[in-house]
Amino acid sequence: MKTFCTGVLIILISCVLISCLQDDDNNGDKEKTVEMTIYPETAYGEYFMSDIWGEFLTFSDSNENTVQTMSGIITEGFADLDFKKGYQYALRVKKIWMKNPPQDVSSVKYSYLETLQEKKMITEDRELLMELIIAPQKVKFIPRGEKDLQSALLVKETGETRKWPLIHIEGFDFEEGYTYTVRVRKSISASPYRVHYILKDIISKKQATGKS
Repeated sequence: MKTFCTGVLIILISCVLISCLQDDDNNGDKEKTVEMTIYPETAYGEYFMSDIWGEFLTFSDSNENTVQTMSGIITEGFADLDFKKGYQYALRVKKIWMKNPPQDVSSVKYSYLETLQEKKMITEDRELLMELIIAPQKVKFIPRGEKDLQSALLVKETGETRKWPLIHIEGFDFEEGYTYTVRVRKSISASPYRVHYILKDIISKKQATGKS
């Protein structure tokens, strides 16, 4: 009988210990080492609850192969990544699912571990014609790697919904309060990587009557 009681006691203690360990797992962050791909071109968007536009890395990871913008995501150690536009990077990172993330950010954060590969993806110069719609008001913009606010045109390609800030179109004189449709030549230089917009002609210029 004594042996039986001792056995039952051991089982009960084991169950309690397992339960405590499970509680610790549930209460703590979960993490996994994954491979992240950083793509050669950046994306744009407004900072949370702000009218200031920023420029962000685009990425995917081997755990979730979906292209995302690194905006509203907590990162650690990425200052050690010497990102250059036109290059694609393979990184080893720690992906952390936060149990109690800060308000208004993603519940996933990434911690940089090392760069596995750096590959130049844009190797040839090229040009293309684009038709852009330019909003009647400029926006405030902080380019990646810079601290100072700059004034930028807010543009979108005809037929598209995605907007982005564009600091300069060569040969174009902007007058606030007018919505423009323009034809431009987009020139992409591979070495060093550079994107340059040159005005071809103004298709229309209309006085704005509401929000663009």
